[in-house]
Amino acid sequence: MKPSLPIDVFDSLHELLHLFRARMRKAMETVHPELTFNEMRILMRTGRQPGITQRDLVEHSHADKAQMARLLAHLEERGWLTRSPSESDKRVRCLRLSAQGQQFFTQLRRLQESVAAELLRDSPPPSQAQLLALLRQACDSADAHSGCVG
Repeated sequence: MKPSLPIDVFDSLHELLHLFRARMRKAMETVHPELTFNEMRILMRTGRQPGITQRDLVEHSHADKAQMARLLAHLEERGWLTRSPSESDKRVRCLRLSAQGQQFFTQLRRLQESVAAELLRDSPPPSQAQLLALLRQACDSADAHSGCVG
């Protein structure tokens, strides 16, 4: 069977993401052994998008609503996350990192940067920028053709 360039692209992306996740899990064990990868993803998304809602997180992660609610409650119990009513709709709760969560976010962000830099160490910054531009272009194109928003 003839090789398929598009499939090879996605296979390579999958492998790279798998390596990134595996190395992040190992690095996270040194920072906070009990933190799960999904909890880390929630903290990182909330740190990058203060005020994000539980619904936004569910849509982004494709997680089950009940599972997301449990994860958020757990992160709130640990003191890393706060929830407050939205100014525009009091029924909606906006998520933000607490001061402790912000410090933890900074630490996790440094870990991510370190792992990512290690994985891309043989690719010069201009190549990384080109790869990022191509991936964003592919995402934009896929969204435009599927009718997806955002």
